[in-house]
Amino acid sequence: MFLIIIFSFQYFFLAKVFNKNKLKAILSALGLYFLGNFIFGIGLFILLSFNVINVGFDVTNLDPNNINEFSKTLNQYLVENNVPIITEVILFVLVGMVYYNYVKNKWMKEVIADNEPFIKEIKEQVTKIQQLIPVKTNCYLHFHDVNATNIHLVPQLATEIWNHCYKDIISQEQIDYMLNMMYNQEKINENLNNGEHWKILKADNVPVGYIHFKEEDEKLFLSKIYLLQDEKYKGLGQALLNEVIKFALDNKFKSIYLTVNKNNSKAIRFYEKNNFTNVKSETFDIGNGYVMDDFIFEKKIVQVV
Repeated sequence: MFLIIIFSFQYFFLAKVFNKNKLKAILSALGLYFLGNFIFGIGLFILLSFNVINVGFDVTNLDPNNINEFSKTLNQYLVENNVPIITEVILFVLVGMVYYNYVKNKWMKEVIADNEPFIKEIKEQVTKIQQLIPVKTNCYLHFHDVNATNIHLVPQLATEIWNHCYKDIISQEQIDYMLNMMYNQEKINENLNNGEHWKILKADNVPVGYIHFKEEDEKLFLSKIYLLQDEKYKGLGQALLNEVIKFALDNKFKSIYLTVNKNNSKAIRFYEKNNFTNVKSETFDIGNGYVMDDFIFEKKIVQVV
């Protein structure tokens, strides 16, 4: 009787947690309990019939005159050998633990299956957050795709940024040559027509930086990532990189790679902080007697399976 009460409460609350039919859950558990007792009784009768257990009676020749005496003798034997207690313990383990965990796991899998799209979305959001370093700023940030109306902003930004960033790394002649080669509007339009991505970052509606990246099979090549060197925009380089990482995550790319001048220690520290790894070094001939002596950095993107 004690186990019946335990099982009733146990399966009632389990069904309540998983929003299942409470009566059905209780009856299934009690059904197994009574089935176990029935199987025990059948087993005991077989053991008595073959004299494996001998209580002083031949169960095959029982008659109404001695059945009461047989019952008393059998009960005494069972109590003396703790058989009822052992049986209840076995049933408690099987019904109260084994079957309980089976039902719980089964219902849990059903819940997961029913909510799989939502769970996957949550996992994707968590994975995305884990791979992005938060940006601390009081500015309102917004990205704009480069188009015919704002394309002129890119060369303006590039000229100001490059003349500040590279003045102690490469010659002014090379800076001017590379700006003209990579940042004329015809070249940018060519990139856009080839499906490459140019974006301008605005902080409080002021253009402060830009990114240029393109898709290559399972990788993204981050060709350009630049920010105005102004104290009030400090840290916004992370917003630029986060935009590229988000694109890689949303579009299932496996990695992002980029080139960085070997003498640009500030940029190298920034990439290493974002878990980019130096995979090799290369020297690129860009014409007019100039070369780019760069490291190749790559970051693996973790995707939710």
